[in-house]
Amino acid sequence: MKKIFPGSLRYLLNATVLFSIGGLCTAAPTRVAFMGDSITCGIGTKNPAWDSYSAQLSRMLGDGWEIGGFGYSASNLMKGGALPYEKQGSFGPAQAFHPDIVVIMLGTNDTVPENWKFKDQFVQDYKDFIRRVRAFDSKPHVFICRPPYISSKKKDNQTEQTLLEELPMIDQVAESEGVKVIDVHGATLGREDLLADGLHPNNAGATVIAETIYAALTGKTWTGAVPDERISQWNGYQQRDFLLNGSVATLVSPKNALPRKPWIWRPQFFGAFPSVDIALLAKGYHVAYINLGNSFGAPIAMNAMDGFYSYLVQKEGFSPKPVLEGFSRGGLFALNWAARNPDKVAALYLDAPVCDFNSWPGGKGKSKCSPIDWKCCLELYKLTEAEALNSPLIPLNNLKAIAEAKIPIIAVAGDADDVVPIDENIIILEKRYRELDGEIQVIVKPGVGHHPHSLTDPTPVVTFLLQHAIKNN
Repeated sequence: MKKIFPGSLRYLLNATVLFSIGGLCTAAPTRVAFMGDSITCGIGTKNPAWDSYSAQLSRMLGDGWEIGGFGYSASNLMKGGALPYEKQGSFGPAQAFHPDIVVIMLGTNDTVPENWKFKDQFVQDYKDFIRRVRAFDSKPHVFICRPPYISSKKKDNQTEQTLLEELPMIDQVAESEGVKVIDVHGATLGREDLLADGLHPNNAGATVIAETIYAALTGKTWTGAVPDERISQWNGYQQRDFLLNGSVATLVSPKNALPRKPWIWRPQFFGAFPSVDIALLAKGYHVAYINLGNSFGAPIAMNAMDGFYSYLVQKEGFSPKPVLEGFSRGGLFALNWAARNPDKVAALYLDAPVCDFNSWPGGKGKSKCSPIDWKCCLELYKLTEAEALNSPLIPLNNLKAIAEAKIPIIAVAGDADDVVPIDENIIILEKRYRELDGEIQVIVKPGVGHHPHSLTDPTPVVTFLLQHAIKNN
């Protein structure tokens, strides 16, 4: 018999230091992946990265859990629909997350008339979806959600009337596949105050959804406010996430911090290919990150980085000269901030870095253009396409202040990178930096493309950074 989990009830699923469900017992942290549409993305909340239901739930669950939000906006469940989730860009990352649990909340966009004409396929397509998720290498346990209530005031596209026709089908799928249902619909039913636009939950709505899923996962009822920070573990070190000036900030602390609290700062892609970060943590460095979104190192991002730097130095007592780490498009952030603040940087570590936005996302050379990213980049920099070609804001044109401050640079890149070609980026930077008498070491990986980043053995990078950062602090 299926079990439906409203937020107000308690059940016998237990998640503490060890998580036990259906006979499976695994050591913490328990990894939970959320697969869904724009509601899972947090559309409708003030700050999706902090206020989405999965982000709020992550703070409720705390240490011992690792949450991954894999929403894809406008996606639907059915294979014949306009945008099947299974074929979109979030399915693969959800699988690669190796979740212990997968929570699926799809179906809202299936109620759109152009999708609902395939309703006879809904049950079988949902069964197939669950079976594919269960086939992940991690063999996750699966929960499926009854989607949130849709306001009767919303007359177009998705409708509550169609959703009510869909809900029994979801229950049928659960019964057939032996999965548990989380009744998000029941928890939000009739609550117009929980919706931002008649469809997407607002912050309060996301809280209700988080509380409902919390009850299903833990067997406990959430009481009290959602925590304003999250303490967890990252590769054996304490991680603290908090909101700073509207952006989500992350600090990872070493077990034995060095005097003056030196730190390495990632402005993009926290946690990706982290061998250098982990090695520096072991040496007593902190790791810092602030989520600046897809802002390409533009002036608005620089202002946010200034605020983060001031907070860490003035409030947390961090060293006034961090190591800046620029991965891929993160190179735009690291190089631009260093040029803007040359007296505040100990060293630069660049990895397959974008050094000219005309190369990527612009695609003006060998790299293929990313049209959506290019349009966004131009808008953020307030440049026309013609102006962008010779803009002084291109990092390659803005190296003098970095060189005069004697900021050492170490870079790693693959010579087969066709996304961020090295001869349009780091090779030009190397030549120009040497002409300015700057110190730079470039490690080229033969036959390697844009991925994987870093080195199999990060020792050369770590040694360079420790030698030069100590000298510059």
